[in-house]
Amino acid sequence: MTSTVTHATILVLTSTSYDAITKTVGLASVVVLLVLLLQKEFARIHPGPRATAWIHAFDLALVPLLITFLIIVTARLAELLQA
Repeated sequence: MTSTVTHATILVLTSTSYDAITKTVGLASVVVLLVLLLQKEFARIHPGPRATAWIHAFDLALVPLLITFLIIVTARLAELLQA
């Protein structure tokens, strides 16, 4: 199964343009970022020890996504300014 998944991944990545891949990955990471931010706010609404644990977990998950978001925005702005 691993070689099939790897072969399928390579086939998709080589048959799709770089622009389409970056837009798809960027959109997916922004959607995940928004969903996690919403879940964090919903956890903040309902106070308690379990909600506090969830908030800390969301904080850990949000940091890499925020960095990814900043990289995506910077890359897209640089692309627009060069055109």
